[in-house]
Amino acid sequence: MADLKTTYMGLELKNPLIAASSRLTGDADGIKLCEDAGAGAAVMKSLFEEQIDYDSRSMMEQMELFSHTDAFDFISHSSKDYYIDSYLEAVEQAKQQVDIPVIASVNCRHDGTWIDYAHRFEAVGADALELNIFVVPADVMKSGAEIEQIYLNILKKVQQQVSIPIALKIGPHFSGMANFFSRLDEAQVDALVLFNRFYKTDIDVENLTTKAAGVLSVPEESSLPLQWIALMSDRLSCDLSATTGVHDGDAVIKHLLAGAKSVQICSAVMKHGYSVFQEMTTRLDQWMQDKGFDSVESFRGRLSRGSSEFSDIWERSQYMKAISGIS
Repeated sequence: MADLKTTYMGLELKNPLIAASSRLTGDADGIKLCEDAGAGAAVMKSLFEEQIDYDSRSMMEQMELFSHTDAFDFISHSSKDYYIDSYLEAVEQAKQQVDIPVIASVNCRHDGTWIDYAHRFEAVGADALELNIFVVPADVMKSGAEIEQIYLNILKKVQQQVSIPIALKIGPHFSGMANFFSRLDEAQVDALVLFNRFYKTDIDVENLTTKAAGVLSVPEESSLPLQWIALMSDRLSCDLSATTGVHDGDAVIKHLLAGAKSVQICSAVMKHGYSVFQEMTTRLDQWMQDKGFDSVESFRGRLSRGSSEFSDIWERSQYMKAISGIS
């Protein structure tokens, strides 16, 4: 059997497969199922900054208009603490029940007061913190540089609160993506997770209403993270983790060849069950044996831009279109 062990943000993983943040990882029992199925690590279901704000506002609305100022301050802080305490309890329980690394997750879009609580993730034993930053560039008054600065500000402020590794899970909506990745790398982010998947809105033409588009990813979506991991893996000191569209063992192998340190799995498990983890690791193990690779690191990044004799291909999609005979 090949050695599937790897490291991600300095954490030792028995294999590169990570259970991505989702309802599958919402509590300790879910994470335990992922571990038993073969996952090398798990990212807890995200805590949303909007949820904290809503929880706080809900309690505020129930107070009398002329409540005592001290009571208002107490309730304001207590409401936030209540919601975060529930999440922290889930992280703590997971750490007690599993041996794989448990990564806490916050879905955020502001460098707001929620950051004051970031140190508590570390206090309950989270091995790392993943920040799923969701800023859609839809504000016509806000430049690309201003949006990028939001990400950098969030990273800097959280770094001041914790000493555990920090990953940023981000989308592909940047005009100068390589430059921005380099700036995040210079800011000493420990990992970039490429890419988060925005839930999209569709239109019901019969009822003239909006509706949710497909929630789960499809294999074709893996081409975007694959390209950018191949382009950047040899240019960044931080780790890269692939997510979105990884549905089988071959997709895992491809992202590792491109330079990923880990691969996050969600939709495939939701569609086909927890056995997906074992199927993927079995495929990876057999492929490594067939190719004569004794460790993940012995082939990781072998086909990245920096290592491949066809390095230009990763940048020239039209060139790929031409040589593949697609008109």
